[in-house]
Amino acid sequence: MAKKQRIIVSMLLACGIGMLILAATNGGNSGQDITVTQNPAIDALIPARESEILRGDRFGIDLAEGYKAALQIETSDRRTIAIPSDQLDPNFQNNLGVFSFRPGEGQVLEVLPPQSNCVTATYWPLTDPSDAKTIFWCFQVT
Repeated sequence: MAKKQRIIVSMLLACGIGMLILAATNGGNSGQDITVTQNPAIDALIPARESEILRGDRFGIDLAEGYKAALQIETSDRRTIAIPSDQLDPNFQNNLGVFSFRPGEGQVLEVLPPQSNCVTATYWPLTDPSDAKTIFWCFQVT
């Protein structure tokens, strides 16, 4: 009987360890950002939280139809920069509801500094601009 109990305990331990490994690799939310998936105004953050992008890549927010946004970035070198609305990409903004900015020559920011940069997007429905909300996220720049 002692041998049978050792086998059962070993199997239970192995099963428990396997479940811990599975939970650790899958995470608790299936890779979804609950502040985005449960917000009808936001379709996506560009890039997603904690993503890694290059110094000249675009960042911004993809909103549902009928919303507008303003962007501000807190750079890794401790600057806070409001992105002028005339420097947001008009091709995406006018057609897809994407409010994004790409650093470059002549822009308020020529390149993103390396390491962690964070964006605050303020967004509001076109029908009620006083109903503004904000979302904050960070990403890594290499």
